[in-house]
Amino acid sequence: MRKLILFSILCLGWISGVVAQEEWKKIESEKSKIKFSIPDQPIVQNKELNGISIEVFSFKDAVTVFGIVASDFSGVGIDFTYSDPTEYYEEMKEGSLVSNGTILLEERSVAYQKMLGKEIVYTQMVGKHEYTYFKRFFFRGKYIYQIAIGGPSRMKRILLDKKNIYFNSVEFL
Repeated sequence: MRKLILFSILCLGWISGVVAQEEWKKIESEKSKIKFSIPDQPIVQNKELNGISIEVFSFKDAVTVFGIVASDFSGVGIDFTYSDPTEYYEEMKEGSLVSNGTILLEERSVAYQKMLGKEIVYTQMVGKHEYTYFKRFFFRGKYIYQIAIGGPSRMKRILLDKKNIYFNSVEFL
């Protein structure tokens, strides 16, 4: 009987996870050459900074903040296929950690579609609450992609589940 109850609970958890993922919106940007899934329609902003075209996707639900920044370096003649992005990565990592009370917990390399990217995990105090953020950086052709998700550290299990769905949904076009 115990095994049947345990099996039922596991199946229910798996089904609810699958249903939750199916309800996510599939977003595709031809401009930024990226496709991903997110819980609802994101806010999309287009900016230009020093000849760099930037498309920002952001969404916040009750627990989690999602964001993608796609920066197109075509206007300044930089192609990461032929150049070392280390300097750019270091600047962006430092920019992510600039707020007071921000602590870098982990930094690692991640592979995706024959690309090597970087991931940082950090915490930041927001008022009296600690938030955990996961941020990935990919350098592809003339683009830099920053893909981030964060939420209250006390809800880390939910955050990790959403992180896995979100990061695994990303495709570069």
